[in-house]
Amino acid sequence: MTDGPLVASAWLKPDYRSALERAGARIRELTPLAVLPDALDGCDAVMLTGGVDVDPALYGATERHPSVQIDPERDTYEFALARLALERDMPLLAICRGAQVVNVVAGGTLIQDIPSALAGALEHRQAGAKDQPSHPVRVTEGSCLAHLFPNTAGGEHALDVNSRHHQSVDRLAPGFVVSATSPDGIIEAFERPGSRFCLGVQWHPENFWRSGSFRELFDALVDAARRYRAGRSDTKDTTAST
Repeated sequence: MTDGPLVASAWLKPDYRSALERAGARIRELTPLAVLPDALDGCDAVMLTGGVDVDPALYGATERHPSVQIDPERDTYEFALARLALERDMPLLAICRGAQVVNVVAGGTLIQDIPSALAGALEHRQAGAKDQPSHPVRVTEGSCLAHLFPNTAGGEHALDVNSRHHQSVDRLAPGFVVSATSPDGIIEAFERPGSRFCLGVQWHPENFWRSGSFRELFDALVDAARRYRAGRSDTKDTTAST
């Protein structure tokens, strides 16, 4: 794909890459050696990926649950990346840890360990195949997510998703709204209505790239990236002609 929009992403495992490429994106893979904000020059969207836990100190927690595993270098880099994407209103798809990063950067907090914090919680860490659903989520009527998945099961706006996380959103950041919840009340997706495209999901849609399930998420990101690129081009043309 030589003319697709350019999506920036870091800590990019093969399934993420395949999902983006199938949607028609070109990819700029970032590492902490790629200095921000320069590394975003020419990019049309950002995707944040799954991984280790966010340091609880970054959202004001004074104690860290024993199960929490952190990567300070990754926190520093991805917080800067997420902040730039939000400030520039770049199309943004945030997956699992990525959704947690966006929420904290924007002023929210996290549940450090779901099993410890929520009695009777679902099992959010499946042991089977990564591309098999483990529980449903109920999608909020009228949300961007509902628009992307209008034919969800039984008219109940339910999606069956995979699940590999022990943390999740606790207090949602200002300006964001809940897009989906699991039966135990965990926030499974959120969005920022005032943005071009800003959506965070707690499950791993990239694992379904072979079947095409959840392709709508990546298609929506790439479509928004095309519009963002067109807007940048229009601005350049206007500037050049004045």
